[in-house]
Order: sequence, then C-alpha cells, then structure tokens
Amino acid sequence: MSITSKRELFDRELRKLYHAEIEILDLHSDLAAAAASDEVTAIFGGHEGDTVDQIDRIEEIFATLDMETREQGSPIMEGLIAEKDQFVLEIEDDELRDLDVINIGMINERLEITLLDRLILLADELGLPEPTKSNLEENRSEAQTALERMQQFLQDRRIG
Repeated sequence: MSITSKRELFDRELRKLYHAEIEILDLHSDLAAAAASDEVTAIFGGHEGDTVDQIDRIEEIFATLDMETREQGSPIMEGLIAEKDQFVLEIEDDELRDLDVINIGMINERLEITLLDRLILLADELGLPEPTKSNLEENRSEAQTALERMQQFLQDRRIG
C-alpha cells in the first residue's frame, strides 16, 4: 500500500506503535527474567504496568479516530526481539548480561520515543481530536522516564 497523505502515515505509525507496545510486554518480561541482578529485574518488572497503560491509551486513540484496532509489524521491532533472543543464549557472565539487558531496553525505549515523536508531530499537524496528542505525549513521557532510569543504572555503575 502506498502512503499518499500524512493521515495515512499517522495511521501506519500508530499501528506500528501498537504492535511495538504489545511486543514490549513480552520483551520486558524476558529481559527481567534474563537479568542477573535484582535491580535490573526491577527496572523491567516495574515498567509492565506502564506498558499496559500505554496500550490502553493507544486503543483509546484508535477509538477516538474511529479506526480498527490492529497491529502492523515492524522489521525494527522484530530485529530487537531477535537481538534479545540471541543474547539470552550467549552471555553467561552476570555483569555482562545485566549490561546487555539494559542496552536492549534502552534501544527499545529510544525506538518507542522516536515513533511517538513522529506521531505527536503528525497529530499536531493534522489537528487530530483529543485525547490523541495528550495520550501520545503521556506515553512519550513514560518512555523517557524508563530510558532515564536505565541510563541512571549505567551511570551508577560507572561511579561505583
């Protein structure tokens, strides 16, 4: 399907974001299970509720815009899942595994933030009805907070 308008682009990106958030539920669960330390496990385990809330907000956007609630896969997200699957089998050292878990989590949050930034811009340009933009902004804020928590973990490791 050819994209010929900003609205079609918005719709496609919203479906990609929805797919990503659903995948993130499993991804975070897997990362929490793979983590060696309780601290890293808590970073991912504590984000599950936020992800469920983010999915609910996306579903609210679908309803507001009278769109069918459906996912559209993304090769980027599939690659991230494949990366997670590969590292879980390869890394035995606990410290290295925690670092890899955090890095995969950070890549995920940055991807999510990028998708959300694009959607917020398009929602604004298209003048889409509320709560479209505010839901996207709230999801972005939560993704940014999660990223900062992971970055703080790495910073603390450098200092310690």
